[in-house]
Formats: sequence, C-alpha cells, structure tokens
Amino acid sequence: MHSTSLESLSVGADGVLPPPTNYASPGWYTGGPTPGQLGAAVIAGHVDGKSGPAVFYRLGQLAAGALVNVTRQDGSVATFTIDRVSRFSKAAFPTELVYGNSSDLAEIRLITCGGAFNRATGHYVDNVVAFGHLTA
Repeated sequence: MHSTSLESLSVGADGVLPPPTNYASPGWYTGGPTPGQLGAAVIAGHVDGKSGPAVFYRLGQLAAGALVNVTRQDGSVATFTIDRVSRFSKAAFPTELVYGNSSDLAEIRLITCGGAFNRATGHYVDNVVAFGHLTA
C-alpha cells in the first residue's frame, strides 16, 4: 500500500458507510478510533473505477502476515499485521465483526468491494475486508 491522506467518512442516514470521493485515496470511518488507538479503526477504499484500478485494487491479495503502514494525522506511522482477509455478501454484511473491537488491541479493518459486479445496479455484490492488529 502507498502513503496517502485519509478522507474522513461517516455513516449516512441509511446506516451505510459511503466510499471515499477520491478513487486514489482511502477514507477513515470517523465514528471509530483512529488507526493505532484501541479498537477497530475502519478504512474504506475503492477497488476500481471507470478509469481502472483504484487504491484498494489489490486488497484481496493481501495475505496473513502482510504489513500495512498508516500515516497518522500527527505524522507518526502505525504498522499493522494482517491476520486474515475475508469476503462477505453486502446483503449479509457482519457489521459487529467488522466495526466491533474483538480484543483489547488496536486493530484495523480495510474494506473494499469485491465479488461479482452487478451491471444492473452498477455495484459489486460483496465486500472484501482485511483484518489486522497493531504491531508497531
């Protein structure tokens, strides 16, 4: 992953976290902890756009043990180790699993779209989520 600024994201009236407006930059869910604080920091990004691959295009290729660096607002870097990558149907998205704190650790959740692309709706049917924990 490359270094880029995080866009601030908040859940809409429909209860859904919208994707960032910029396809090249991820967005951080402001209703949760910042990356590196205790709890699950959620960062969402596009998999692709009309012009091709976007910031999280290769998210589904991350493997357990991969390191992800997040530059925090104060300039410090939080390093996370990926524990697993899972795919979930958007229709049955596990909100508590993704947004909840599963331990007393600083955790990260990286989210993008995946699975089949539904041309009728213009959206992917699944979400890909990488789960990780703070290592440094």
